[in-house]
Amino acid sequence: MNQRLRHRELLLSLKYATIEACFSVPMLNLTMPSFPFVIAFAVMALGWGPGAIGLMAALPHFCNLVQPPLATWLRGRMSLYQIMALSFLLSATPWGLVAGLPFLEETHRDSAFAVLLTIATLANSLGSVAWSAAISELVPPWLSGSYFGRRNLVFGFWTLVTVIVASWAAEKGNNSLLTFGWIFAVAGMGRLIGFLFLTRMKFPPSVMLREEDPPDLAEIGEPLRSLNYLKLVAFVGVWGLLLNLGQPFYTVFLLEGLKRPMSDVGLLTALAGVGGLLTLRGWGWLCDRYGSKPVLYVASLVWALTGLVSWSLAGERFFWHLAVAFLVVGATTACFQLCQFNLMLKLAPANKAPYVAVFLALTSLLTAAGPLLGGLILKLLPDAPGVFLGQTIRDYHLLIAGSMVGCLLSVHLLDFVREEAAHEPEEVWKTMRRMRPFNPMLTLTSAAQMVLTPGGLMGLTRNSWRQLRRHARILGTVGGEIVEGGKDVLKAPFDRDER
Repeated sequence: MNQRLRHRELLLSLKYATIEACFSVPMLNLTMPSFPFVIAFAVMALGWGPGAIGLMAALPHFCNLVQPPLATWLRGRMSLYQIMALSFLLSATPWGLVAGLPFLEETHRDSAFAVLLTIATLANSLGSVAWSAAISELVPPWLSGSYFGRRNLVFGFWTLVTVIVASWAAEKGNNSLLTFGWIFAVAGMGRLIGFLFLTRMKFPPSVMLREEDPPDLAEIGEPLRSLNYLKLVAFVGVWGLLLNLGQPFYTVFLLEGLKRPMSDVGLLTALAGVGGLLTLRGWGWLCDRYGSKPVLYVASLVWALTGLVSWSLAGERFFWHLAVAFLVVGATTACFQLCQFNLMLKLAPANKAPYVAVFLALTSLLTAAGPLLGGLILKLLPDAPGVFLGQTIRDYHLLIAGSMVGCLLSVHLLDFVREEAAHEPEEVWKTMRRMRPFNPMLTLTSAAQMVLTPGGLMGLTRNSWRQLRRHARILGTVGGEIVEGGKDVLKAPFDRDER
């Protein structure tokens, strides 16, 4: 009887974890300092330049850097569950206050926004460590790839809808401070709704109760003795540094360099979400079958090559190829996040909290330098160094191209990471060619037909309505079928994808 009760609690908790993400993750996509929406707000509504944008994009990484001692101090006084609850409240509340910025004097707006942004971002950093440690106690390791792939697919759909609607609303409101303020306030409310579903989840005592022997700062040194873990940290940190040389300035390049409207930024961001939705189930299945390391290797190469070619060609005369690029990069970004998370947990021992904290701190130490260095490079480079094939070469071209070349070179650091039972990347390539989500011709043809033809747009509208209803139904069953059916249920949809 007790086993049945525990089984039911696990089923419901997996369901509520997914519903919580459907409210929380869209909010994070609208409010993270390094994501396009907040950058667009800083550029359009506050008038910030590259230096301030670089500092803002580095803020999450600075917060990750200082959170290990702060998280260790909190764990001596609170349970993981209490830390999660505190982080949810502190990350949501400041965004409600952002709606009051229009009523402040202009000279005080920048500093007020900086303070609110710092509080919310630090809370997110603390919450991500506590949540990762708590959810690792809940999800069986052999199901992690498939469950998180399915979960990410569901909340990814709602994130896509949210970003499109928010971008449309911002443009209709003339990118005003008031319009952005209300969008951020609604996003904060979404985070609070997600918190209500978090409170309905059941966690084991190790999450709900404060530890009898609270950790001390010496615990932080434990991960530093795991050489294999540090190799993963080195790859993710170097990749993050090189990627963030240019990534925070994509939105600035689109808005100021290419003079594109906010709706175009929203559309491209949405297409990145579509790329993730099309491929997330496939990534999860590949991780469970071949291991996270080889899948991460393949996705990183595709990401860097696509970014290098597409951004080097971007300009006033040649722009819409970025739609395809965002589709591909969105897919590989979803894979990177999934594989990085799975591999991080797999290489950590039973006491995962200090490993997660140190992972975020050390990778952020490297990653934080990226946007700061990128902003400095933009200040030093001339705005238009030259012309190529009748198209102006801008400082953004040079910065982003250098960033992608660096990412390509850094992929080989992953060769030094050891994952048990991992296959070779070549096997992942061969399998991907047989799976429908990764068939480039089918994916790009379908996307072009949907976006560029009247019939495709009508079909997309009908399909979107069906997807809204379908995902609403999924929220009621996600987690349950995984727990009830086990591996056979998980394999069925991917067997169809392979065919």
